[in-house]
Amino acid sequence: MDAQVLNDQSHPSNLREAHAHLPWLGRALDMLSLEGCGSAGEALDRIAVRAASARAEGARGGWVQSHSARVLGWREGRWFGRAELDRVTGETPTLAMSFDHHAVFANSAALEKAGIHRGTPDPAGGIIEKDRLGEPTGLLLEAAAFAIWGLAPEPPESARADQISRALDHLEGLGFSEVHELFAPAWLGPLLKQLNLRRPAPMRVDLFVPLEEIEAAHNGRSAWETDLLRLAGGKIFADGTLNSRTAWVLHPFADAPPGLEHGKPLMNPGRIGDAIERCGALGLGIAMHAIGDGAVRACLDAIQAKGQRASPGSRERVRIEHCELIDEADVPRFAELGAIASVQPCHLLADIEALRTGLRDQLHRVMPWRDLIHSGLEPGKTLLFGSDVPVVRAEPGDSIQAAVGRGRIGDPVAIAPEQAISEKEAWRCFARWAENGSQRW
Repeated sequence: MDAQVLNDQSHPSNLREAHAHLPWLGRALDMLSLEGCGSAGEALDRIAVRAASARAEGARGGWVQSHSARVLGWREGRWFGRAELDRVTGETPTLAMSFDHHAVFANSAALEKAGIHRGTPDPAGGIIEKDRLGEPTGLLLEAAAFAIWGLAPEPPESARADQISRALDHLEGLGFSEVHELFAPAWLGPLLKQLNLRRPAPMRVDLFVPLEEIEAAHNGRSAWETDLLRLAGGKIFADGTLNSRTAWVLHPFADAPPGLEHGKPLMNPGRIGDAIERCGALGLGIAMHAIGDGAVRACLDAIQAKGQRASPGSRERVRIEHCELIDEADVPRFAELGAIASVQPCHLLADIEALRTGLRDQLHRVMPWRDLIHSGLEPGKTLLFGSDVPVVRAEPGDSIQAAVGRGRIGDPVAIAPEQAISEKEAWRCFARWAENGSQRW
């Protein structure tokens, strides 16, 4: 995806990154990246070098982890085989994560560490892909991917401050002075308070924590909240992603593997509604991951059923994250229900192959930002731009290119060009707004 920015020579500063993952970004800056690989072979070559280095260092129990594998952009259009990965990694547990963070490919040593074999059932909310003989292929999706990734050793607590500081510096260097963290661990709030006290230009940060931790975070927030740092709400996942074909879609994927024709619903409207109510009872908002149009509709149905409409600026605002595919009938419901659409246009650049092969009959409903604005959403207030960094890079010009050009520079075929918005509107979606409603830049 080289040269994908519309105009990166200069852009406004004092921007808001509305969807980021600071701990993951901090780790990714030190981890092996598969970004830019053009084939499975090239990815294997990079992994082989890192595995050889790990063996030379003689680290006991060391793992090799890599990220940003954009498989549908590889020449083969598929993952490498488990045997191929085993050949270059040997007995070193090795994991390769898809760029969307919802799929992980593991070698045999890692599968053994996880206790995954022929008879292992799929975990709740996850998939262990198996071949015709019932043997794990190495590909793990959703909860299964998260579980095996979690087996690898975490960096020591002593490394956290440096990693988060580097993540903040990275975003500040791109013009951001505000960031929304969308899956904050319990230690992040207190650490950010310490870091902000030392930074020449403190970063404004809103934290969304896993729903399961919302009460604990609410009860402990007085120890770290400041004017620039606050607990914004909880976070849930209604579906998976397009590249893994686990996004919950109303119409079947054109190329889905058996059992994933409509993706992987992770929560029904009833459970989503309970989550909204749970956060609202604490005076907090909620951010709901929903990529497919089925998941978006489920979230809107839940909002409508609960009748929860918060005033602008309130902590209790309900956000739907990603919204890559929205059915035409659901577009006006965002404004009608007071829901915020927190979106990442830059994903259009990364997902083009997945969109064209899996949603070729639904491309006109991909990222309908023009329709959302026409229906009443306001750029920068109820239509927010972010990147999902480190899933994709945080360069704001990428989202400007996607929102305005609807595709990569040099690609003659745009995705739903009728949904393009102006460059001015796109920059406004990144704008920070003061409490009185005026723009911060």
